[in-house]
Amino acid sequence: MTPLRTPENAAPVPVEPIVTISGGLVVATDGTPDSDGAVRVGLALARRDGLIADVFSVVEAPPPLDIDGTPVPDLDQLVSIAREERGTRLLAQRDRTHPGIHEWPHELAVGPRVDTIVDRARATGASFILLGLGAHGLGARLSMRETALRVIRAAGRPVLALPSDAWGVPHSALVAVDCTASSEHAARAALDLLGDHGTLYVAHATPRLAIPQGDFRTWDEITTGAVIPKLEGVVRRLDPSPGIRVEYVVLHGDPARELVAFAEEVHVDLIAAGTHGRSALGRLMLGSVSTKLVRTAKCWVLVAPPHPDGPSPGDCRDTPNDWS
Repeated sequence: MTPLRTPENAAPVPVEPIVTISGGLVVATDGTPDSDGAVRVGLALARRDGLIADVFSVVEAPPPLDIDGTPVPDLDQLVSIAREERGTRLLAQRDRTHPGIHEWPHELAVGPRVDTIVDRARATGASFILLGLGAHGLGARLSMRETALRVIRAAGRPVLALPSDAWGVPHSALVAVDCTASSEHAARAALDLLGDHGTLYVAHATPRLAIPQGDFRTWDEITTGAVIPKLEGVVRRLDPSPGIRVEYVVLHGDPARELVAFAEEVHVDLIAAGTHGRSALGRLMLGSVSTKLVRTAKCWVLVAPPHPDGPSPGDCRDTPNDWS
C-alpha cells in the first residue's frame, strides 16, 4: 500500500461555505444493542448539522396463516403486543445511549422491515439511512437477517452501517474510487458526513500482476503514475472544503481485503464505496466489494448507489482494475 499526501505547494482552494448534510437522516433501529451505534451517530450528526434524526423502528407482523394454512388467531392482538414490546425496548435504548434524556421522539411502523425502512427514507426525502451492521455469517444469510445489506440493495440512496460501539461524528474517511458514478457519489456522501473538517483518503486498488520483462520500474512506480492523476481529477470534481485534508492511496491486491487492512492500519472512522447493481439481479449478486466491506469491516461502512443527478463516470476505466 502506498499512501501519498497532497503536495504542500498545491494551488490554494477557494474558501467555501461549511459543508453539511443537506437532507434528513432516517435512523433505523430495532432497539437492540446492535443498533446503539446507529442511534448515537445519527443524533450526533443531527445536532452538528441542525437536523432532526428520524428514529424509526419497524415491527414485522407474524404471517397471517399458520404452517398448516389455518389463519393465526388474534393477529391484531399479537401485533399490538409486539409494538408495546418494541416501544419498551426503544426506551431502554434511550437510557443506554443517551442517559438523562427524557424526550425521545420516535415512530413505530408495522410491515416488511426492509421495504418499510426504504419507503420511510423516500417519503421523508432523507439523504442517508443509518442502521446497525447486525448479524452476518451463513445463518444470517440463509435466514435473510442481513438487514444492512438488504437495505443497501433496495435503498437507492447512501446507507451508513455502524457497529454497536460507534459514537460521535466521523473525522476521517477512506473512499474506494474506481471512477464510476457510484464511487464518486460515495465520496460526496463521505464528505457530507465529515462536514467541514477531517481527512479524506482517496484510494484505488490494483491487482498484483507480473511486471513485463525488460521494464525496470517498480510496481509502485507503474501504478502510481497511472492512478494518481486520475484520483486527483476525481477530487477536483468533488471540490472538498479547505478544512478537508486529502491523501491519495494506491493499494495492491483484493480491493475489499486491502481497504479493510488500510482502514485498520490508519484507524479511519469509515470506509465508503459505491454499489454497482444496475438491475434487480445485480443488486442481489453477492461478492461485490461493498458486500465484502459490510461483512468484514470493523469500522463504519458507507455504501452509495450512482446518484441519479450526479456526474457521469470519470476517465479512469483504463486503470488496472474496475471492480464492480
